[in-house]
Parts: sequence; structure tokens; C-alpha cells
Amino acid sequence: MIRNRKSYIILIGLVLVVFFMLFQLFLGKDSILRQQEISAEIAEYKAEIDSLNHVIEERNKEIERLTKDSLYKEELLRTRYGMSRKEEKVFRMVK
Repeated sequence: MIRNRKSYIILIGLVLVVFFMLFQLFLGKDSILRQQEISAEIAEYKAEIDSLNHVIEERNKEIERLTKDSLYKEELLRTRYGMSRKEEKVFRMVK
């Protein structure tokens, strides 16, 4: 009877341990579901980083053109900002 009771206590302990482990695996703070969510967030952030790196590259190219290419700078000032040289008349074509 004592041996039966001892094995019953060990069995209950093992069941509780297994239940606790399964609970932690699927519903705990560091569960599989949470790790999948975090992996998805990481993938989103990596995509955003790549996109922002592309924007930085484009802006750096624009900065380089503005600092080195005076014809580009003049074209930009004339078309985007409507500037002109002294005593120069500007005619805009309206569609």
C-alpha cells in the first residue's frame, strides 16, 4: 500500500511537471507563439531598415549632385523654385 501511494505521488508530480512544461511552452511568457510574433516583428523591422537604407542612398546621391553638379542645381532652382538670373525674363507655359 505504501509503495502504491509513493508511486501515485510520483505520478502526480510527473503529470504536474509535464503540465507546467506544456503550459510554459504554449502559453508562457517565452512561448512558441510569442517567439513567432517576435520573429514576424523582426522581419518587418528588417524590411523597414532596408527601405530606409535605400532612401538614405538616394538622398546621399542627391546631396552629391547638388554639391558637385552646378547645372543640375541651376535646373532645380529654375524648375522647382521658379528662380531666375538678374534681368532675365521668365515665361511660363500654361496648359
